Amino acid sequence: MKKIGITAMLVLFVIVSIAQPQIQFDNTTYDFGNIKEEAGPATGRFEFTNTGNEDLLLVRVAPGCGCTAANYTKEAIPPGGRGFIDATYNPMNRPGNFHKSIRVTINAPVEEGKTATPVMLFIKGFVEKRPPTKYELAGYKEGNGEVRIKERYVRLETKSSTPLKYEVPIKNFSDKATTVTFLNLPAHIKVETSFKKELKADQEGMITITFDPKVKDQIGNVREIITIQTQDPVEPKFTFYMDINVFEDFSTYSPEQLKKAPVAVLSTELIQFGNVAKNTQLTQTIKLTNSGKSPLHIRQIKPSNLAYTVKMDKSEIQPGDFATLTITFNARRAGAQNGTIDLIINDPKNPTLTFKVEATVLN
Repeated sequence: MKKIGITAMLVLFVIVSIAQPQIQFDNTTYDFGNIKEEAGPATGRFEFTNTGNEDLLLVRVAPGCGCTAANYTKEAIPPGGRGFIDATYNPMNRPGNFHKSIRVTINAPVEEGKTATPVMLFIKGFVEKRPPTKYELAGYKEGNGEVRIKERYVRLETKSSTPLKYEVPIKNFSDKATTVTFLNLPAHIKVETSFKKELKADQEGMITITFDPKVKDQIGNVREIITIQTQDPVEPKFTFYMDINVFEDFSTYSPEQLKKAPVAVLSTELIQFGNVAKNTQLTQTIKLTNSGKSPLHIRQIKPSNLAYTVKMDKSEIQPGDFATLTITFNARRAGAQNGTIDLIINDPKNPTLTFKVEATVLN
């Protein structure tokens, strides 16, 4: 009886171990050959057979990059049945050779706590660079409509006492005139154009933007968003972004003012959080002392790493007093998480005070 029981268990084990789906692809690489960039997304099909003896289900189909998408058989495939995976590659702005992967996981039985070994598929080909458009030939690479500006974003800097002017070319590529208006401009932004309110067909003009830091009254990084409205049927409204670093102007200070100026002193220039478990949050504090003779103002706090945030108990520090800055670290990503934190202040000798932050996040 004992031998029969053991034999039955072995037979059952063999049946269980054999009963499983198996995937067999006709090909594991699809070669697109040469495709034109302007032709749009290209799709190649991988076909497969379930060569096992149980229903097969595609549990996960994961392309290796955002430029590749996959559509595939969603229902269970019986033994001997056929299925497919369609891989789509978007060639736009990707001229040259490409070689991408797709990771395929099926419902094959595995040991507890483990995942099935994925099957790797590959697509490859060569994208022929499209000819430049009339917009690109004229230097207007950004935008979607017939009315465009030459750039959508710029980084600039100026002193707090000096107005900043910047010119942006604009062109109407259409065969119809269009009005150009600027929406909801703040008091510290003035806009002038080289043309009247209307930009004629195929006309190029200039937009002159003046930023007045005195009116804005903000030291440090300033972002300005200028919204432009036209009669373009495709993109009637678009934006121009200006990131401006405004430095406090101490050049007008007299020797007496400089003697009485605030003097900033940090209690440390390095904060180390050490090894930190993932998905935890830690805080440390640092002191900023004013050893000068007039109030010290913290204009702005700029962490270089967004895993760190800073709060202060006061933004104005009287002579001989100090402020406590609380630095919070959010351990979301594994690995070294280092950075700097800039304090924009009204100390003429050190208008930007910097300290380092360091941490290592463990998996």
